[in-house]
Amino acid sequence: MPRKRQQRKRHSAKAGLPPGALIFIGNHTEEPITIELIDYSIGEHAEAEIAQVKELKESLDTSTVSWVNVNGIHDPKVIERIGKVYGIHKLVLEDILDTDHRPKVEPFEDYVFFTMKMMWYGENGDLEKEQISIVFGKPYVLSFQERKGDIFDPIRERIRTDSGLIRKMGTDYLVYRLIDSVVDNYFTIVEQIEDKVEDLEEQITADSDADHMQTIQYLKREILTLKRALLPLREAVSGLEKGVTELVDPENVKYFRDVYDHLQQIAENLETNREVLSGLMDMHVANMSNRMNQVMKVLTVIASLFIPLTFITGIYGMNFDYMPELHYKYGYFGAWGLMISVFVAMLIFFRKKKWF
Repeated sequence: MPRKRQQRKRHSAKAGLPPGALIFIGNHTEEPITIELIDYSIGEHAEAEIAQVKELKESLDTSTVSWVNVNGIHDPKVIERIGKVYGIHKLVLEDILDTDHRPKVEPFEDYVFFTMKMMWYGENGDLEKEQISIVFGKPYVLSFQERKGDIFDPIRERIRTDSGLIRKMGTDYLVYRLIDSVVDNYFTIVEQIEDKVEDLEEQITADSDADHMQTIQYLKREILTLKRALLPLREAVSGLEKGVTELVDPENVKYFRDVYDHLQQIAENLETNREVLSGLMDMHVANMSNRMNQVMKVLTVIASLFIPLTFITGIYGMNFDYMPELHYKYGYFGAWGLMISVFVAMLIFFRKKKWF
């Protein structure tokens, strides 16, 4: 079943329900939801696996930054309980449960909701995507992932080892690092696409007869998929960079501006590759047309060579009683000689004209 049809079917489950109805929209899994908690400040750091959502209430301490990472969002009841602990509006929880939701930033009075798409190449070589949602307030950051992954492991390691600025900064800096990790992964994907485009260009140049249209269309779809995730993400980061919320310290705006610049660069690279693919498509179509023209030229030359021969045989094949040439002693060989002479003469003429 095509992916778009599957998405419509999943969204149809919400038809007729009131706003804020908590229904998971995505690929269901049997894996249990896990909750990881990291509390840190300049002088301390602690990690814990949360077994019960109610344990999160103890982490609401303004003296430290609490990072709660939720692996798995397929159970609406768990997400709802987390929302109650932190006072998150049901409309936000609804968006968290919708894995097809468009990346965006939405500020509230006490917290900010931010969602984005993480992209990577799966084992089968196709682009895979995962929604990552972030809710952050003054003392806490909540990150929601569809599945357990290692995209944020470098951040955890920096917290553990007290590397860089992260232990010295607030929740807004942690949010910046989370977003930056996802954006850095986009660079990796774009580099792989650029390599594919360069390889394809070499193949088309080396073998103009091969059919490369399917590969070109596949790469254009990949670029389109990336742009659909990237462009709204750029708008969302622009909102944080332009100060849609007071939860982002003015001193830290420069970090979000840096992420925005990276997204702008990625978007420009994607557009460049899209234009290159369009050029390759035109080149491929031109090559195929030239190939067809060559075939038609050969067929036309062959047909042209046989037209006078057909004319000659047609004359002597007429059913008349009296044709003098039919009674000549060497009439048969003369007809052959005439046809061969005409054939060779036309062949020489076509060759001089460089028609083949």
